[in-house]
Amino acid sequence: MNVDININMAFERALRELVKKEGLRKVARTLGIDPGSLYRSMMDGSNVGLNRIEAILDYFGFELKISKRKEGKPGNTIPSKKGR
Repeated sequence: MNVDININMAFERALRELVKKEGLRKVARTLGIDPGSLYRSMMDGSNVGLNRIEAILDYFGFELKISKRKEGKPGNTIPSKKGR
């Protein structure tokens, strides 16, 4: 299994556990979303949107940060779509 997939699955699992522990209905009500929609978002492979992830993390007092490394690693570049 790919490392990226493992990280994604672990992240989704952690979100599910947070929501489950707090109570799905309570979290959904506070976020102003339908509990069924939140439930479907928490299912494996649901491809949760970034705005939903940020809302859930914010509810629990976390924030998602993405930052650029100070220096790039040679050979770890993403190929351009132009050549395809």
